Amino acid sequence: MNILPPSLLPADDPARLRALTRYQLLDARREAILDEVVAATARLFRVRNAMLTMVEETTVLLKAPYGLPPDFERLPRQQSMCSATILQNDTAVFENLNLASAPGVDVSLILQLGLHFYAGHNLRTPEGHNIGTLCLFDGPPRQFAPAERHLLAQLAGLAMHLLELRRTLGPHSGLTALLWETIYRGMGEQLARLAALTEPVGPASGGLSPAVAAEAGRLVAGLDQLVAATLRRQ
Repeated sequence: MNILPPSLLPADDPARLRALTRYQLLDARREAILDEVVAATARLFRVRNAMLTMVEETTVLLKAPYGLPPDFERLPRQQSMCSATILQNDTAVFENLNLASAPGVDVSLILQLGLHFYAGHNLRTPEGHNIGTLCLFDGPPRQFAPAERHLLAQLAGLAMHLLELRRTLGPHSGLTALLWETIYRGMGEQLARLAALTEPVGPASGGLSPAVAAEAGRLVAGLDQLVAATLRRQ
């Protein structure tokens, strides 16, 4: 039986878990639109791994993982940095992870994988529950500027709007499948443009230039408006 340290338990954890259940996300089935958002995020920030995570009662589901083996689906909650991220509402950034980075989190596996950088932002429901994160991992330590933190928060907001739309529409079948296909086509070109903003010159650890971060922010805002408008019509 996994017993979480008290430092990793939000005060609203029972209500948060009930909110998570409503999104029907607790399986590892791949969904193209979520995969594309995470892949575009990873390419934009030039990181080795990115994923949506869902923080369950004792484990963390890796939804839409990028750069991970296909059978890598869950971690014990106390071994996931995202368990610490959901305790706060700001972007969580650890530019140089070590064993003392997040009290209560055992990062030994992360460090064994050669990952020393983590940034994550919450997937926050309209009711205010942090059900998971959009997060980045990379090998070498790196700086993460305020503009990059803001951009990751924007992308997490987009992912949460997609999850909210998914919850509202229900299973991907019949007319719902046709609507998702329309949304996917509408987002596809913009997501490709977002991923293409990756700067080809200079080390990955140099981060995004202000100009690229600003352009990416405009693209993400446009995508978010598309999804939010579809939500309002439901």
